[in-house]
Amino acid sequence: MTKKKRHLSKQKPYDRPERHARKKNRSDRHKQPQKEPLIRLSQVPYAFILLLYIFVVTFTPNWMALDTNTSKFLTLSLLNLLSFAYLLTRQDIRGEPGLLMRFFDTKAGLAYGVFLGILLLSFTQAINILESVLHFTKMFSVFSAVFIVSVILMRDIRLVKMIVVVGALLLIFDSVSVFYYIGQFIEGDIRRISDIKSVYSNKNILASAIFVKIPFAIYLWKYDSGPLKLVGLVGMFTGILATFFLATRGFYVGLIVVTAVFLLYTLYNLIRDKKLQPAGFFAGYVVSLVLALLIFSVVRANLYPQRGRHTQSVGAQLATIQDDAQQSNRVNAWFWSFDIIRENPLLGVGAGNWKINILEHENQENTGYIYLYKAHNDFIEMMTETGIPGGLLYIFIFVFVFWNLIKAYLYKDRNTRRYRHLFLAGSGLMFYGFDAFFNFPHDRPEIQMLFALYLPIGIVTILSGDDEQDEKDARIFSHKQEESSSFRNKLAKFFSAGMIVLMLFSAYISYLNFESSKLQRVIYQEIMAGRLRESSDRFIGHFPWIPNLSVWGESITSLKARYLMEEEKYREVIDLLKDDRTNPFDGRREYFMATAYNNLNQKDSALIYSQKAYAVKPHYFRNVFLLTNLLTEKERIDETGPYLEGFLAHDKSNAQAYLYATSLFHRSGDIERAWQHIDTAYQAMPNDSLIERQHRFLQHQKFVVPHQHLYNRAMNHYTNQRFEEALPYLSEFVSKTPFDPNAHRMLAFIHYNLEDHEKTIETINTVFDRDVDDPVLMNLRGVCHRALGDNDAACEDFYAAMEAGNASGETNYRNFCGGEE
Repeated sequence: MTKKKRHLSKQKPYDRPERHARKKNRSDRHKQPQKEPLIRLSQVPYAFILLLYIFVVTFTPNWMALDTNTSKFLTLSLLNLLSFAYLLTRQDIRGEPGLLMRFFDTKAGLAYGVFLGILLLSFTQAINILESVLHFTKMFSVFSAVFIVSVILMRDIRLVKMIVVVGALLLIFDSVSVFYYIGQFIEGDIRRISDIKSVYSNKNILASAIFVKIPFAIYLWKYDSGPLKLVGLVGMFTGILATFFLATRGFYVGLIVVTAVFLLYTLYNLIRDKKLQPAGFFAGYVVSLVLALLIFSVVRANLYPQRGRHTQSVGAQLATIQDDAQQSNRVNAWFWSFDIIRENPLLGVGAGNWKINILEHENQENTGYIYLYKAHNDFIEMMTETGIPGGLLYIFIFVFVFWNLIKAYLYKDRNTRRYRHLFLAGSGLMFYGFDAFFNFPHDRPEIQMLFALYLPIGIVTILSGDDEQDEKDARIFSHKQEESSSFRNKLAKFFSAGMIVLMLFSAYISYLNFESSKLQRVIYQEIMAGRLRESSDRFIGHFPWIPNLSVWGESITSLKARYLMEEEKYREVIDLLKDDRTNPFDGRREYFMATAYNNLNQKDSALIYSQKAYAVKPHYFRNVFLLTNLLTEKERIDETGPYLEGFLAHDKSNAQAYLYATSLFHRSGDIERAWQHIDTAYQAMPNDSLIERQHRFLQHQKFVVPHQHLYNRAMNHYTNQRFEEALPYLSEFVSKTPFDPNAHRMLAFIHYNLEDHEKTIETINTVFDRDVDDPVLMNLRGVCHRALGDNDAACEDFYAAMEAGNASGETNYRNFCGGEE
């Protein structure tokens, strides 16, 4: 081989002369782009399915369900079934069924499929199998949407353009709706910014929907031209502005990180290409960001009608993250999740069982029954439920798309369709990732639909092969497909049959979940209203068999028991709850049973179940109250101390608990312990009238009652005008007890009757130093001042006593001060 040939043989693929020629041809094509219609006639059926996914899932109402996610998961599951059935009737897909399996030829698609398999395996670790079934059907519905959209894009990748345009327009629609409701907030028609929700369930979902759609606008701004480029700029600006107005701190952090990423991206491009063109994209983004921040700041400072967390500046809101109790609870939940992962590293605790197992930790801190039923971090929650392998596979779904984007970026020519689509998929999953890191979009179908658009774009782009190396990979795949087409086709048919079966099952489960949610809505509204009005007959026997947990994490059986308790059907409560094993870490089952047994006067059984409830949830005051009452009734009052003090050590803001505990300690004769706790309560809640009254009572019991005999002797001598005999007893009483204005008043009169005017004045001053108003003592002090020759001071006291309505003060003032004032 010649030297020249050896040199050519060592060239890398992208150094070959023919590659440069092909790159030049592609470059020429990019210089003279051909205008294509947004939708071709052949694309209409596929485009229609994509539009159904985007609009139907987003705009499905709640249909009287408690949460819109139940109705939206139902429509998503039905849409999956109909769409997949249609695809299987298409001649182009029936002729090549192996096409369906190409989804798994990408590492991201394969990771997604294996993740679902591990999700199924995690059922073996689940406490609540039905919750695992429900969770799997939701995850499978999202996977089905990702798969179907991927198949459609495999048939025509050009439909990405339509997805981007529709996504950007929806972003503008959502943002404009925010501006409309902000106007209503300014006018006073809406009380709080948290009430803004548009077509979504709440403000946070609306904020998520806007934030995760921003990449559609960024794509149009960066890569399109003409009117669509303007649509991208408008969408980017309105999306960022709406994000500021919705006051969601997680997305503020997201904007900061995204801005830093885009800045590094632009700087690297400038250094690498030595052209100013890449800076245009970043300049438009920064102008949109700064202008949006400026408008938000001006509106907030000058037009907002009230102040609060949601009406603070961006900086002030970010500063509240560390002090926010809710954020602290979420961080605690993350650390508890890590503990669970360490205990269950292989398969986790089972799909959908995070909300169950986390209570084993949360209930050691939580004093009520409002739980974090989501981890507010999908990545942590997935790993907790499926173990480390499942959690890593879920993360790798994102990583594989990002990695392909990075590889495409490393080529000189970044104007290829492949790179543009990977940029869209990568940026979309990055924005979605921020939502997944701070919230739980996996349980929000409208946000999952965005995931089901970005991920298929990435997967199909990886498959398409728009450069030489990818074309080579595609040729290898085609060769393999020829050799194994028969096997792939058979596999595809089995896979399709399995998909249909699972889709039918998912639709059925979603329907039952939706029906349950409608009943849950009735109960939830009555619980929030503070009164259960409906009859138990409306719910007993009418809930479907799945789910067995409510949307907020309470057992469906417990919901039924609430109504039976209200109707005093205590035996039925016990029969209903005794076999319920829905959530062993909740504690409501045990507390309701203890209450029912107590109302049936079966005290021993009540005590047993109250102690079980305490073991599960030690800081729930109603049960602590029940438990200690039961112990007191059984003359075991000495055992109540640890329960009460354990509760008070954890919750120092419960006035009712302090009042009950100190009364119980007082009744048991432990005045010292009663005083310590009421004094602690008084220091923490000095404005609580009941705490103040109890504090005065126990102060008297602790400090006055032991010396009451001294006061009684002094009073006896004083009544009989034996002032010299009364003085030592009363002086000792005053020295040993807290300030008592009545005792000091009597002491002042004793000193006066003993003609010790200086001591009288000193005693009266002690009373007045405690901000006690006493016209009689004021007049008496004036008398003492006059006796000591201080007429000016005497007249001041007489006048003050007279003004306070004291008749003796008025007489003295007129007689000795010459006044008719």
